[in-house]
Amino acid sequence: MRKFPKPNVVISECLEFTACRYDGQIVHDSFVKKLGKFVNYTPICPEVSIGLRTPRFPVRLVSVDNETRLIQPATGRDVTDAMNKFSTACLRD
Repeated sequence: MRKFPKPNVVISECLEFTACRYDGQIVHDSFVKKLGKFVNYTPICPEVSIGLRTPRFPVRLVSVDNETRLIQPATGRDVTDAMNKFSTACLRD
């Protein structure tokens, strides 16, 4: 039988890997567990990577002046630029 290399999949780190979700929880998902046999996961928590703590107030995509921004409503903090910078660097690597 022919063997193929496992594809690389970037996945949210809170899905089965680390309790880094905004509420400090880990999300258990049977599909993620099953798929793990066939792929190489690269778990990433973008929110933690840009300096947000766990637990933290959630962030939301919000339309501001016809532009989509990433805002933490409870604090009013706009993390759009930090997330864009992180995402660009992460995808480049």
